[in-house]
Amino acid sequence: MLDIDTRDLLESAENALTAPRHLTPAQEDVWHNHTLRNRIPMIQEALRIAREEGDAERAMQLIDQAVHDYPAPTRVPGNRPVPGSRLLSQRHRTDHDDPEPPTAD
Repeated sequence: MLDIDTRDLLESAENALTAPRHLTPAQEDVWHNHTLRNRIPMIQEALRIAREEGDAERAMQLIDQAVHDYPAPTRVPGNRPVPGSRLLSQRHRTDHDDPEPPTAD
């Protein structure tokens, strides 16, 4: 059976390597391509420190630092909503366009 410090370290590492459930598919792609890719080396170093140096506290601090430095995305780059004023002006033009002139038959 593992001691509490080891269990906490492993749980922290597992949480840092797991995508949050609330992410959209696009955000999850960003998470895998950016967040996870950058966290892995720091977490590997933390596990090495825990294994070779027996310093679980320092390893936990490094995992926490990885999560802090590379947080889960809250917004997907390039996926910006249309500003309200622009949307309204598009609606205004559509609603107020002059109808086509009547044709002479």
